[in-house]
Amino acid sequence: MPTIFITDLDGTLLGHDDFGFAVIRDDILSFLERGVAIIPNSSKTRREIEHFCGELGVTLPFVCENGASLVNANLLWGTPDAMVPRQVDAGTSVERLMSIWVHAVEPGLRMRCDFLDAMDEAEQSHILGLSGDHLARALAREFSVLFLFDGDEGEFLRLRSQLEDAGLAVHRGGRVCCLSGQHDKSTFNHIIRGACLPEHSAPLIIGFGDSENDVALLCASDVACVVPRPGAPLPALPDPPDNVIIAPEPAPSGWIIAANAAFRRLQPEMEA
Repeated sequence: MPTIFITDLDGTLLGHDDFGFAVIRDDILSFLERGVAIIPNSSKTRREIEHFCGELGVTLPFVCENGASLVNANLLWGTPDAMVPRQVDAGTSVERLMSIWVHAVEPGLRMRCDFLDAMDEAEQSHILGLSGDHLARALAREFSVLFLFDGDEGEFLRLRSQLEDAGLAVHRGGRVCCLSGQHDKSTFNHIIRGACLPEHSAPLIIGFGDSENDVALLCASDVACVVPRPGAPLPALPDPPDNVIIAPEPAPSGWIIAANAAFRRLQPEMEA
């Protein structure tokens, strides 16, 4: 029975503070060698996740910008030559996002928003805590736009409502807000499940996450592995799968502990 790990990166597989994973790199590669498919699924851009894959030393299928695009989709079928598109997009282009934004949001609320694309590099670096190539990769967004919101909670809720009426979404992170289409980290689960060859039974999907942004992915998985964030509550799962594993420590070590626990828990099902 095929086993698929779909995993958030920052704070889940990558360390919360240093974004490192060196201590579990060999363990990740061991899972790949055992035939487990690993699919990063992150708010990160395509260029950021490609950089992660380069550091890991493998090419993986992945989902970027919170469910906006499935990249290297052909690899899900087990071969780079599969007759399927390399990239499948569910997101809205930046150009289209900004066109809708102007017509959907009242002028007073638009004045409360400062887009990072309009800032100089020093300001961008200060806000995101990144510099150089890391900053450039984080800003290479194809399906989302980052901005600061200088308003109260009521104004933010009004902004969110106007965007939802226009078919868009806005999410607040630790540092910035993100404008995008209406998709989430579970958007491509049906494609991933359907990618297995006909002679195989349905795959088991093990989802990994650490925050509210990962809830849709975790609830749409067969096993939800929750990795704790230092000083933060665990994300609430409104419709959890039957199997939920809470890692005993943060990333990156918490990721591999949860992965091993999930793999052991599913072993009887895979052997049945």
